[in-house]
Amino acid sequence: MSDYITTYTGNHIDPADPDPEAISIRDIAHALSLICRGNGHVRNFWSVGQHCLDCAHEAQARKLSPRMILACLLHDASECYMSDVPRPMKKHMQEYQRQEKGILKVIFEKFLGSDLTTAEIRELKEIDDALLWHDLETLLAEMQHGPMPDLHIKIDFSFRPFKDVERDYLELFISITASREEYGMQKLAILVTRLSSWVLSKMGRGGSMPGRLGIKIAPDCLNHLKFGGPVILVTGTNGKTSTANMVSDLMEEAGYKVGSDVAFAM
Repeated sequence: MSDYITTYTGNHIDPADPDPEAISIRDIAHALSLICRGNGHVRNFWSVGQHCLDCAHEAQARKLSPRMILACLLHDASECYMSDVPRPMKKHMQEYQRQEKGILKVIFEKFLGSDLTTAEIRELKEIDDALLWHDLETLLAEMQHGPMPDLHIKIDFSFRPFKDVERDYLELFISITASREEYGMQKLAILVTRLSSWVLSKMGRGGSMPGRLGIKIAPDCLNHLKFGGPVILVTGTNGKTSTANMVSDLMEEAGYKVGSDVAFAM
């Protein structure tokens, strides 16, 4: 007998010492769609993959970062290699918990770039526990104590074909990964804009250079700005800059906090 398991894609994984290069999102999506929650003691088949999808969708509905959404999608990915163990049993299996933590660390480092922080683990557990409450109520018909956790999504506990769950898992992974790259570029654009603006202010200068740099790094970054106040747009053939400056000065004199950019006047 070998010390490794052979995965769906033909990779070899040693659960005690997993090689990051052998960890495949295809293996994770396929296996989790076929593993039943609750050790099979459910009214109808409900896969770990479906649970992970709901966790990720709940994170999306709460408007968490792409990193946290992906963490929710992957939080049970270790079960692809170790199977699912119910919590009442798992708490007595110290070695299993150690191995599970080790595999998850490798998975998170591969797909997220780093392991989860304490705050991220706490946020993920809140979502996981809330969905578990509803799992137990619906799939096991077991009345839960305490108030029902608030969810931002509606859970559909009906059976779904394995292939559909596998497909949805992979599609969401691809979508989140693309969002994370875009999100990272937006964060970089904001950082560069703020830094260059600070440098110019120290030099006693202003200008449109910070904004131009930000838009060059992330062309659609302005689409993601959150602003709850009124917007005044000055347009015309001549006098736009002077008019915009006068409006800005008048608003500031009236005690309003104003942000203005006249560099992109058309």
